[in-house]
Amino acid sequence: MQYLLDTHVILWWFTTPEKINAKTHHIIRDKSNNIFLSSASFWEMAIKKSLGRLTLPHNLIETAAAEGFKILPIMPEEGLGVADLPLLHADPFDRLLIIQAKLHDLIIITNDSKMEEYPVVILKA
Repeated sequence: MQYLLDTHVILWWFTTPEKINAKTHHIIRDKSNNIFLSSASFWEMAIKKSLGRLTLPHNLIETAAAEGFKILPIMPEEGLGVADLPLLHADPFDRLLIIQAKLHDLIIITNDSKMEEYPVVILKA
């Protein structure tokens, strides 16, 4: 299976993994699954860090690669695809994750209930 971690789940994984339920923890650890991290999440974390609202784990990109996570770049059609989504969720980063999940057939791992309003498969973290 292929999964896309929401930004807060990425942070939980590397800083407070006990916040992730056992079933989801097992899915992320299972090497037969492909776990993707969106470039949009790194952008979101960088913005929050620059505003003083977040401390990032050291060597996050390298650590994610060592975990076997794959980085999903932002493609032009994904950026433009956000305009076609109904405005059910105001967070632009989450809206981009929704488009990426739709276009790449990914299951989003999140605890954001607003994402459930879109036609994507959600797994609770």
